[in-house]
Amino acid sequence: MIPRIAAAVVALALAIPLPASAQGASGALKAQSEKMARAWEKAFNAGDAAALTALYTSDAKVTPPSSEPAAGSKAIQAFFAKDAAQGAKMALTPSETMEFGDHGFETGTWVATSSDGKHLDHGSYTTLYKKEGGGWKIYRDTWNSSMTPK
Repeated sequence: MIPRIAAAVVALALAIPLPASAQGASGALKAQSEKMARAWEKAFNAGDAAALTALYTSDAKVTPPSSEPAAGSKAIQAFFAKDAAQGAKMALTPSETMEFGDHGFETGTWVATSSDGKHLDHGSYTTLYKKEGGGWKIYRDTWNSSMTPK
């Protein structure tokens, strides 16, 4: 009985069309998220926690793996100052972007290397954007490692 109800709910959900704004990324969000990824890499790789924090909304939250979340500009800047000081270099590869009203999300992958190019870690991320001040900023940012813990 329950599997049939679940199947009916799934079928109904799939039959309801999404509004046009939720069906995919507009060119503006996709282009902006790509620019944000490059700006994020540049700031992180330079150890510039202030520039990183400027990419986030004032009420943003980052939820890194194996760490407590950092909420708000001050906590986010402190988190990234400590994280970037470890010297890893980051590369982001956005893969999917979708816009829905004043919000949008992006998924992708990341790779961390040492300053001499040695592979340190890699994984996936999900970023939620929010329109603020006439443009897109990072509202929620979470990532995980795909490597097996040692």
